[in-house]
Amino acid sequence: MPALHKSLARKKDAETYARLTAPQHVRFSHFSKHEKIEGYFENRDVPEFMGSDRLLRLDTLYGTIQLGYNPRKGQSFLFSNIKTSVFDTAASRYQKELKEYQMMRGLKTGTQNTAYSAKRRANSAVILYKAETLPWSRRSVLPYLRRINMESLQKTMPFLDKTAEHNRREESLREHKALGRELSGKMAERNYTEMAAMRAGQRELLTEQNETAALIYRKDTQGRLFFRKINAALDIQKKEMFAWYRNRRQGGVMVEREPAVNDGKPPDEDRDD
Repeated sequence: MPALHKSLARKKDAETYARLTAPQHVRFSHFSKHEKIEGYFENRDVPEFMGSDRLLRLDTLYGTIQLGYNPRKGQSFLFSNIKTSVFDTAASRYQKELKEYQMMRGLKTGTQNTAYSAKRRANSAVILYKAETLPWSRRSVLPYLRRINMESLQKTMPFLDKTAEHNRREESLREHKALGRELSGKMAERNYTEMAAMRAGQRELLTEQNETAALIYRKDTQGRLFFRKINAALDIQKKEMFAWYRNRRQGGVMVEREPAVNDGKPPDEDRDD
């Protein structure tokens, strides 16, 4: 790999590592409190309007992800937006907010899920609705990561895309093998000066491979933890939530209540992970 490309890759790795290791502030919410999705403005001029409920909010220095449930669609969704940081400038409203009646639908990706951006501009706030019946997973979001105007998904969930790291590791392995073959020839020639330089190159490549492997491992681990959190936030209360809204649509008498303290639901309190 050329020196310039290696320098750019290291710079990108440093940014990715900073995003991955940023402290997370996670808050679970019970649907019965009907907390709003911050930054998402729904169109209330529709028959029998029912607002979305926030079930989870995850904040870092670089962005926010909110998990919500839309009772009109009967679907859960992720709302993501970036923050102003050393890596991004989020000075425009469309980077922080999304209005339902103005949002732009993304192109189809071969899945049933649907993504919308606030505007057709870089780093726009994005909402992703999950129409599939399967739990949230990497496959739910991955098709949209590299879409134009949906960069906030990748920046708020830097653990999802490991393509660059896998490609770089494969290239490094190929370089290491090629260097090994050259080294064998120099050893036969007893060219000690070039042998020393090649061994130094091999050590550098091994260091790069170890660093890349560590980054892949961190992404994999953090991705599993993230989807475990959002699926837990939804699954632990969805039966009660679905029944509540079904009764409301049928005109039943609804009694809003606070979740019981020890009923197995996620605590509605701030938690630092």
